[in-house]
Amino acid sequence: MAAHSPTEGFFLASPDGETRLRIGLDAIYRFEPRTLNGDWQNRDAIYAVRPFLSGTVFRRWIRFLTEAELAQNPPYLLYSYLELRPRAEIGVRIGQQDGLISRHENFGVMGTLLPEADVVAEYFWTGRDKGITVFGALADDRVDYYAGVYGGSPLRQFTTLAGNYVLEARTTINPMGRMPDSEFAYALADASSTWRISFTLQGYYGKVEEATENFDPNTFNFQPTASGMTDRRGAGGVDVWLLAGPVSVFSEAYWRRTDPAEGAAYTSIGAWGQVDVRCGRGGSTPPSAAAGRTPAPISPAIAYSPARSRWPGTSPRRR
Repeated sequence: MAAHSPTEGFFLASPDGETRLRIGLDAIYRFEPRTLNGDWQNRDAIYAVRPFLSGTVFRRWIRFLTEAELAQNPPYLLYSYLELRPRAEIGVRIGQQDGLISRHENFGVMGTLLPEADVVAEYFWTGRDKGITVFGALADDRVDYYAGVYGGSPLRQFTTLAGNYVLEARTTINPMGRMPDSEFAYALADASSTWRISFTLQGYYGKVEEATENFDPNTFNFQPTASGMTDRRGAGGVDVWLLAGPVSVFSEAYWRRTDPAEGAAYTSIGAWGQVDVRCGRGGSTPPSAAAGRTPAPISPAIAYSPARSRWPGTSPRRR
């Protein structure tokens, strides 16, 4: 049967509601003028087009997600995982998924204030990878924990090279209760508390050998070939998120040590922050419960991202 939820939209469900299928699309289009010294520059009007299948199988706590990116050439797989979470205290996610580092990056393009992402968070983010994550919420949602082991293979590399690995962990403390699932300040407008604060401690260590991919015209496949260049990286980071009435303040800071296969080891340090102020009416109240009026929040935001690194450039991974 077909059904509708204010948070999930339309979906198909079995009569008992335990098995669900949602077919959706996340898309971002941008129309912006670009000039350099008075000359018009090339523009990309389509930032993301991401169809997805999500839902549950047999039980509400057995979830799945598969999502692709069509706005790139060639298209590629973003997510494909199965999640089992019979209790709030513990769950397991298996497959291709987000790395744990950077809460900001884990919100995704549809849950952040500035969808193009922050360059500092992008630089230190471990990207998406294939592996297993154990996670849960403790103490009435006041502690969130995540720990995972991943294959150390880039997003578009389907083969995981032997010997590669990345270990990641993240712990978030929510002293006043669970924070929203996006960076929009108005998400808690109907909550009983007028302000909340949250802190995160996170880190990772990995050994990754780079690979090159060559197209095989006989099989029409890309074959990965180990390059023999192995990098070892270890990093730590913190974040703080404050919600105070119409104001949301979010900031992250990172430290990373890289030992490349060639050249001297180097250290990267970065920090960034953003402020969001809600100027209009907002909230999670459905239109039917708000006398037919649809919430209309207006949220100007400013982000500032100082960074210092001995290795110039940013991560090539795309959110």
